[in-house]
Amino acid sequence: MLTVSTKNIPQCRHCQQILIYDVRMTEDDLKSRCLAKAFDELDSGRISELSLRAIARDLDVSHQAPYRHFKSKDDLLTALSCECFKHFSEHLNARTRGENEWEGLRLMGLAYIRYAVSYPHRYRLMFNEHHNGFALTGEALKQAQHSFLLLRDQLGLIAKLNQSAQHIDPQADAMFIWSSLHGLVSLLENPLTDKLPVRESVLKNLVDHVLDRIGTGIQPRSDA
Repeated sequence: MLTVSTKNIPQCRHCQQILIYDVRMTEDDLKSRCLAKAFDELDSGRISELSLRAIARDLDVSHQAPYRHFKSKDDLLTALSCECFKHFSEHLNARTRGENEWEGLRLMGLAYIRYAVSYPHRYRLMFNEHHNGFALTGEALKQAQHSFLLLRDQLGLIAKLNQSAQHIDPQADAMFIWSSLHGLVSLLENPLTDKLPVRESVLKNLVDHVLDRIGTGIQPRSDA
């Protein structure tokens, strides 16, 4: 893994406040207890070992008790994904707004990367990279779409407030930015990245460089 990556990403004061799953439950709230235990397993990188029977054993309830709330492991993973996307959106919303809408867009990109590198197991679950047995539906899909709409709406705000930014297509450019950030996160997590034949300074400044290039692609062209 590229170990220098997080050093160059400003720490968000909301990270710990928002991203740690807040149980807020009573002792008899079995669904919340199941989710809290599942989050423990997810954040520890043991999602492949997760099972409803194991959760029941750890919570000291009957083996059938969790099935009252989750029909299967896939159903539980969908519920976890919903919570992760919800926290992800809250994290993007909690970012520093910046002095203008352009800076706000860059800070949103930083917030995206901060979440991904700080909570890699949640990020992988959200984007279904290693758990192909379930699909996002219902509220989970709604939360996933909402996180995309935050980026789209930020681009729409830029286009609305800047006459020189009428070339921006909020939907298409949101896809461009999201795919760029997703690719960057993949590089930051890949152990091969810091073994590539590039200068150390390139790796150290990779996050800033990618965000700068995204800005160059989105901002008004000088010949416009």
